[in-house]
Amino acid sequence: MRLIESEDFPDDYVLKRVVIVASGCPKDTLDAVRALSKRDTRILLIEEESRRGKASAMNEIRENSFGSYLLFINSDAMPGRGSIAKLLSAIGQEGSQVGVASAHPSFDRGSSVTSLIEELMWGVHNECSLRLNHMNLSNHGSDEMMVVRTDLLSELPEGLVNDGAYIAGRARLRGYSIKFCDEAPVLIDVPDRCVDLIRQRQRIIFGHFQVWRLTGMSPKTVESLLLNSPKFSVALVVRTVAASPRLLKIIPLAVVSETVAIVLGLKDMISSTRKHGVWKRYGN
Repeated sequence: MRLIESEDFPDDYVLKRVVIVASGCPKDTLDAVRALSKRDTRILLIEEESRRGKASAMNEIRENSFGSYLLFINSDAMPGRGSIAKLLSAIGQEGSQVGVASAHPSFDRGSSVTSLIEELMWGVHNECSLRLNHMNLSNHGSDEMMVVRTDLLSELPEGLVNDGAYIAGRARLRGYSIKFCDEAPVLIDVPDRCVDLIRQRQRIIFGHFQVWRLTGMSPKTVESLLLNSPKFSVALVVRTVAASPRLLKIIPLAVVSETVAIVLGLKDMISSTRKHGVWKRYGN
């Protein structure tokens, strides 16, 4: 909250409300938030006994918010200083047709195998988002932190996994563009075990299939573009590795882990359309 309050918001922007949905959290971990909400009436804390999934939490936020724009921040994400203001400036420019503006995910890099795979994956992800952004072809939002026009938000389907891809996809279908703000970093938490990374990617791949089924349009990500525009996808990997040559040695393992995740995600989609709505925490 202190970080949000310290933001130098663009002119004509006012912080009206902060909605926090805490699901299945130990009671004592929320003491500081309860005290803060008593001192600041803009803060609304919604406590839920059990976890019902991110889509449910986002619907609660939507129903209890007001204003022209809504900023979503994952509970395990930390905005960089100035990032919120940059997202608001990107979506709120006069005459802008931007429906969703999302931040640039980053994390504390390490030297473990899992960390190197994640560095490669996120590097390619951000490079893809940036290139599609320049070509005005993106239909995918990074839901780690994003700003959305409130009038584009409708109730999210129960069990939805990839909310950023779904919201951005629907905004694109309505004629809005999707903006990736490379200059707006957000620090995210990532798995520290390879098995947890594969499970996370399995869920995300399942979520992409789910969005494709719900909207009729596949999210433009490296995985989907590998089928439609293989040269473009390979070029993204080459640019990412050229910027950090140490990632070259991890490509074979990254391909294996991603292939396993794709197979498992596809298997999940075939067997059930309601998996992963509430996902297992990996405990970082």
